[in-house]
Amino acid sequence: MNNLGKRVWLVTLAALGIFVLYEGIKTALFPHISVITSHVITVIVVAIITFFVSRYALSRYSEALSEIKHQSAITEETNKLLAGVLATMREAVLIVDSEMRLALYNEAAARIFKLAAADAGKSNATRKLAAERESTASEEPRAYRLTDATRDPAVNRAFARVLEERISEEIQVEMADREHRAFQLNIAPLGPELAVGVFFDITQLERLERIRREFFANLSHELRTPLAAMLASSETLLAGAMDEPDARKRFIDSLHKNAVRMTSLISDITDLSAIESGQVELTLRAVDLHRIVDDVFLLLDSRKASAGISFLSVIPTGLVVHADQKRLEQILYNLIDNAVKFNRPGGTVTVSTEKEEDNISIIVEDTGAGISAADLPRVFERLYRGDKSRSRKTQGSGLGLAIVKHLVYAHGGEVSITSELGAGTRFEFRLPAAISKEAKTDAGIELIAV
Repeated sequence: MNNLGKRVWLVTLAALGIFVLYEGIKTALFPHISVITSHVITVIVVAIITFFVSRYALSRYSEALSEIKHQSAITEETNKLLAGVLATMREAVLIVDSEMRLALYNEAAARIFKLAAADAGKSNATRKLAAERESTASEEPRAYRLTDATRDPAVNRAFARVLEERISEEIQVEMADREHRAFQLNIAPLGPELAVGVFFDITQLERLERIRREFFANLSHELRTPLAAMLASSETLLAGAMDEPDARKRFIDSLHKNAVRMTSLISDITDLSAIESGQVELTLRAVDLHRIVDDVFLLLDSRKASAGISFLSVIPTGLVVHADQKRLEQILYNLIDNAVKFNRPGGTVTVSTEKEEDNISIIVEDTGAGISAADLPRVFERLYRGDKSRSRKTQGSGLGLAIVKHLVYAHGGEVSITSELGAGTRFEFRLPAAISKEAKTDAGIELIAV
């Protein structure tokens, strides 16, 4: 537009020069021309010059206007694309100006920071222009400040530092809301007076990292305990207990017991790693659930007797599920063994089923002390134990429930837990019911409905 103005002035000056030249030539060639004739000719010449100057100015203005419309269309299309990108981003985006006001934010930021969702993706200028166009608007749209989104001093200082020093900044922040979410905040300068901040939600990564640290801490504890017992037994034997038959037998039994415990732990870790990595292949066929539960009860009979626990199966005879027989036995063994370990003396372990459309829910309940609500979400984690004092009194690898979860998922099922302190715990997992003729033929049994 500035160039257009300069061109119009130049053309106007040129037209003025032409007019002056015309007046000089007219006066020199026609000194005795009448005033009226001179004015008429002058008006005609001025009209012609004005026509050409106006035509030139209008043509240049039309070209400039066309270019402006083209650029506006490009800008509008870019803004639409940007708005679409911002709207679909899971990360929260805040654009802050030099006065620490929010120039723009997306829908994710509106959800996280409890800002107005209607203003997401709209700049302050856009909202103000829209308000001006609405004749019913009684007040100007609110201009949000950064402190309206977050009152975290670290976030405010980081944005201020980027706006002042024009350098990128990266920090980690935590939101003190009900979910206690953690974010990786990357801030970069945007133009001469803006800064853009992107909040990457790393809550899940932080949780997994915490679980990983706890897993290795628990694993080292689980290995250290039998190793210490084995080391103490072997040192005692080497110190002279080998010559005492009773002591020798006692310490050798301890060595064997702890070696079996370590072998079981390592076997479970290997098994769980194979299941999680998808290296375990399932052979799915129709299997008799009633018979498998009876077999698992038989395997745990000695454990049941020593703990004073009774088993109860309320599964219909001939009930069939579509599963891998070996892995289904492993699932039930781990759940029932867990119910025995954490039951009360004289308690009961009950296995029952419920029919749900094409699925069968298998339920394992105990009458133990139950699990606290705080520990329930983590019972399927590897080596996680809520009641540390009680866990130390029980034998096991601490991986049984983690194996159960992954094996049930591998079958395409679901597993859940409910518990009440002092009343017991209920594990429930769902498996497909066997309904195909091929499955019935493989199993050699007759399928009945529940």
